Amino acid sequence: MDEKRKKHLTNVLKLLVSALALAFVYHNIDFGKTWETMRSASVLWLVVALLLYVLSQVMSSRRVRYMLSGVPIEIDRWVNLRLYWLGMFYNFFLPGGVGGDGYKVYWLHKRYPVTVRSVVMALLGDRISGLAAICVYMVGYVSFMQTQVAISYQWLLVLVIPVGLYLYWLLFRLFQKNLCGVALSALWRSHLIQALQMLAAASILVSLGGGGDGLLDEYLFLFLLSSVASAVPITLGGIGAREMTFVLGSELFGTSKDVAVSLSLLFYAVSLVSSLPGLYFALRTDKIDGGHIQSPEVPPSLGDVVDVAAEEHDVLKDI
Repeated sequence: MDEKRKKHLTNVLKLLVSALALAFVYHNIDFGKTWETMRSASVLWLVVALLLYVLSQVMSSRRVRYMLSGVPIEIDRWVNLRLYWLGMFYNFFLPGGVGGDGYKVYWLHKRYPVTVRSVVMALLGDRISGLAAICVYMVGYVSFMQTQVAISYQWLLVLVIPVGLYLYWLLFRLFQKNLCGVALSALWRSHLIQALQMLAAASILVSLGGGGDGLLDEYLFLFLLSSVASAVPITLGGIGAREMTFVLGSELFGTSKDVAVSLSLLFYAVSLVSSLPGLYFALRTDKIDGGHIQSPEVPPSLGDVVDVAAEEHDVLKDI
C-alpha cells in the first residue's frame, strides 16, 4: 500500500473513532440539558476566556520561535506569529495528514538552510514541552487530592516529574543535541502557557455556573486529562476524545456531565474562533513574510506540503 492510501485509510479510521466517541458521549448525556447549559453561558466570561486563550497562543508562538532559534532559525517575531496563526487554522480544518505543522516545516525548510529533520524536531519539542507542562499540573492536582490512592502513592507521583524531565532531555540528546538547551528552557514557558489556558477553562466554568458545587479542581483536572487524550493520534483532531474523557471522568469524580461536556465544547469553540485570523494568511500566503524576508520563491501552496509531509513522517518513524 502506497503512502497516500495509508494516509487516507488512517484518516478514515480516525474519523470512525471520533464518530464512535461522539456517539458514546451523546448516549451518556442529556443533550437537551447540555445545550441549555451552553446557552446559559455568560457572554462576558466567554470573552474573558477567549482573550486568555489568545494570549496563551501568542506566548506559544514565542515558544516556537525560541525552539527554532536552536536549529538555528532566526525568524522575525511578526513573521513567526503570522505563520503560527496560519498553522492554527490549518490544524483545525486540516487535522489529518497534512496540518499546520507540516506547512510550517515546508515553509521554514524552503527559506532557511536547514534540514527537515531539525525543523521537525524543533516543532516536536515545542509540542512535547506543552504536554510535559500539562502532566506536571496533573501530578500536582493528584498529589493534593485527598484520596487513598493519592495519599498512598504521592512519593511515586513526585518522582514522575524528574524522571519525565530526564526523558524529555534524553530525547533531544539522542536525536538533536543542538536543541537540548532551548528544549529545557522552553518548559517554563509551557507552564505559563498552560496556566493561561487553565484560567481560560476556569472562566468558561464560571460562565456556566460550574465549580459552584466545590468541584472546580476536579473540572480543571479533567480539562488537563482531556488535553492529553486529544493529543493521542487516534481521533481526528482530538474530536470526541476530549468529550469522552469528560463523560468518563465525571462518573469517577462526581462532576456534572452536562457542565463538563459544555466546558469541552465551549473551549473547543473558543480555540476555533481564535484560529480564524489564520484564514487571511491561508488565502494570502504572500503576506506571511511581510517584507522581512526577501525570497525569489513564490510562497508555498497547500499542495506543495504533501511531499515534505511524507519526509516529516519518515523522520518521526526514526525517533
